[in-house]
Amino acid sequence: MHRIKQLAEEKPTVRFVDSLLEDAICRRASDIHLRPGKHDVAILFRIDGVLSEIRRIKPGNLAAIVSRIKIIGGMNIAERRLPQDGRHLVRMGERSIDLRLSIMPTVHGESVVIRILDTQQSMKNLSQIGFNDSDAERFRALTSHSQGIVLVTGPTGSGKSTTLYAALNGIKDSGVNVITVEDPVEYQIDGIRQIQVKPQIGYTFARALRHILRHDPDVIMVGEIRDQETAIMATESALTGHLVLSTLHTNSAATTVTRRNCPHCLEAEQVPEHVRRAFGLSADEVFYAGRGCEHCHGKGFAGRIAAYELLEVTPALRALIQPAVAAQAIEQQVIADGMRPLTQSALALARDRLISLGEVYRVRLE
Repeated sequence: MHRIKQLAEEKPTVRFVDSLLEDAICRRASDIHLRPGKHDVAILFRIDGVLSEIRRIKPGNLAAIVSRIKIIGGMNIAERRLPQDGRHLVRMGERSIDLRLSIMPTVHGESVVIRILDTQQSMKNLSQIGFNDSDAERFRALTSHSQGIVLVTGPTGSGKSTTLYAALNGIKDSGVNVITVEDPVEYQIDGIRQIQVKPQIGYTFARALRHILRHDPDVIMVGEIRDQETAIMATESALTGHLVLSTLHTNSAATTVTRRNCPHCLEAEQVPEHVRRAFGLSADEVFYAGRGCEHCHGKGFAGRIAAYELLEVTPALRALIQPAVAAQAIEQQVIADGMRPLTQSALALARDRLISLGEVYRVRLE
């Protein structure tokens, strides 16, 4: 054990971990994975929602690297049989980047995932996320109401939190009292009181919400509605003169946010016939994709953009919502009310050369 601690503090190990973090941050990665296998350890970065292998290292180096990560994350380096979580703050010039570290034992050694929370990368406004002007205006109008509930839904990594933070950023300057309940508090925003729930000591979303209501909030942001109790509390708050913003996990989109074409290496896209047929597109309509260059590390993608649906509960829709109503009937009504379906939203981005048609096909909803 003493030997491992010694190795963890030796220059090569310290340098390796520092350069790994620096490389991931420079490449705008959201996560770093150290995945031990039988013969080697794979190092992967998640960039723009996609996991890519960066390199492989010898299994013999894993214990010292994991111990170094435990030291910076304030974890117990003697504990190797149980999962552990930690945090670390990295300063790069003017930026401070929050790292969430998670370690889990596997049959081939300890597996590590480091989540990188770069406030500057992620605090975006609505147009940076990909909202068009009219939808951004509609969304701002919805989030300026004095009561009601606004839900952002989608699968893991689809940009739900990023959208809520963009909304909060717009609201906080309007002189209202904003309180958030989150797990975890991902990005700290000046002028807003943010509460971190701690389920392990019984401080749940529902319990925190109960206390928050005594602090006279105008706007409440609940990180995620995970259970019935939180859903009831959030709904009651929305009915009693509060604006509630929250997220629900759904699997409506086939995958996550669409990847933006790299603007430096755009070229006409070779579109397979079955993809054109799926969207009813003519053979002469040209779409574009990134070829891959030094700017995008040969990927052809640089950054992400949201393909989304903005559903407003109109009086006509409200009249339709009954316990046994078919989802199809609701969809027909919201489209009649002017909602642009997700696939059409993605197709519009492809026509603007922002994403490839291949990306539209990847996230389409039948």
